[in-house]
Amino acid sequence: MRSIGRIVVDALRAEGVGCVFCVPGESYLPVLDAFNDVSDVRLVTAQHEEGAGFMAHAWAKATGLPGVAMVTRGPGVTHATIALHAAQQDRTPFVLFAGDVPRANLGRESFQEVDMVGLGELLGSGGIRIMQSGHAADQLQTAFRLAREGRPGPVVVSLPEDVGDESAEVTEPRTPNTPRAEPSAETLAHTARLLEGASSVALIAGARAGWSETDSSLVELANELGTVVYAAWRQFDAFPNDHPLFAGNLPWLSAELTSPLHSADVVLVVGTRLCEFTTLGYRIPCNGQALIHVDTSPDATVAGDCAAATARLLELVRVQPEGPRERRREAALRAGARYAASWRPPAAEQSGLVDLPNAVATLRHVLPADAAIAGDAGIHSAYLNRYFRWLRPRTFFGTTSGAMGYAIPGAIGAKLAHPTRLVVGVAGDGGFAMTMSEIRTACRLGLSGVVFVVFDNGVLGSIKRHQTRRFPGREIGVELGTAGFDQVAEGLGALGLRATDNYEFEEALYDAIAADVPVVIQALTAPDQIDAWD
Repeated sequence: MRSIGRIVVDALRAEGVGCVFCVPGESYLPVLDAFNDVSDVRLVTAQHEEGAGFMAHAWAKATGLPGVAMVTRGPGVTHATIALHAAQQDRTPFVLFAGDVPRANLGRESFQEVDMVGLGELLGSGGIRIMQSGHAADQLQTAFRLAREGRPGPVVVSLPEDVGDESAEVTEPRTPNTPRAEPSAETLAHTARLLEGASSVALIAGARAGWSETDSSLVELANELGTVVYAAWRQFDAFPNDHPLFAGNLPWLSAELTSPLHSADVVLVVGTRLCEFTTLGYRIPCNGQALIHVDTSPDATVAGDCAAATARLLELVRVQPEGPRERRREAALRAGARYAASWRPPAAEQSGLVDLPNAVATLRHVLPADAAIAGDAGIHSAYLNRYFRWLRPRTFFGTTSGAMGYAIPGAIGAKLAHPTRLVVGVAGDGGFAMTMSEIRTACRLGLSGVVFVVFDNGVLGSIKRHQTRRFPGREIGVELGTAGFDQVAEGLGALGLRATDNYEFEEALYDAIAADVPVVIQALTAPDQIDAWD
């Protein structure tokens, strides 16, 4: 016999989940208590449920395992819905455990009651409510299976408060064994013939494309085909950015740089969904282009494990006749050279402020290639896109949902997944202020090798840019002013540094990397630097 709390923790151990992120609540006290009896699952308390969710999201991206967060009902679970939505849009395996009202009170508008099952179905891959203690172990395995398989995503598990006080007879939970689904041989052979016969091919690589330290099939396939390569929306590390065939991160590119994508005969999309920004406003595919979509999603044209499909396609195209691949390669190399020329920043103006393009270039020069970047949403991310280079897989952590407030908790989640790596959270002042309380979490955990950079221009730059384009001279609601974020950092236990020019920024960055505590660098930037491609 085991308590329901222990059954939950044992299920986490079986899934390989080494970190669980939470904001404690009285609705799931028996589960919290069970963590006292295990040593190999770490319970990390965040300041806010949004922060806990983003930490779990980044931990999942860093490890490839399901991320897990635990919150209480009502305000707790609704605060965490931002992370749920991010995991749904990113197709990140994520399980959110939420303490619920007692079973007898369900459906009676009880204190802080929320329809957890409906929430999971609305924002994720499903919702599960554990109503009988004897079914808990099986239902937990189902939750993790739903989060991992097919189209990965978030699952909400409702734990009614009184169920947690019960026990059940269980066997040891089984270690999950998820088989890799491979496309049919006929589908792959047809795909290889289509690729080899095309006069031009554009490859869009996503986070699930399979490039890793141990698998270079995607890169070899691009070399073999001689195809121009782009990275999908906010999946910057899906392909080595210094590769001569790489032409940039979508969609923030000039018309010249996206021209090879628009004119390609075949568009090969691997490991990402066809979202608005990856398809340049749903304009790709266009003009009779053939689309080959390789993804785990069942509605992909080549549905199955991306790494397995890419490896098999590589084998097939290697035995095909040369065809037009040399002409494709020459055109793709020209596109790659144009892109390489685009990320050299102009000379910084001596204005008494940090020049954003050159500050990002400094990050590129100073940080090691395996440093992890947790990137927030905001106008600074366009500059990060243009002037930074991702050279290793799993070194960018961000959301495709455009959620602000990710950088700080995302950096913490990535750091806990890879303690020996340098992790840098990069945010604007708007997103930074949303979750800056989590700096206290980083300090409480005693983390070092964690640097938070806030590019502070005093405005919501992304929204101001849109307003200026549509309603020039009538910008409203976007002025934030400035604050002493470096002083806030000091008050929370971190080292706070301030930079007012690029020399100070570089010096602060070196000091931050050498520090043995979390560091916040407040870099004051110009409010008119809101378009990276001007």
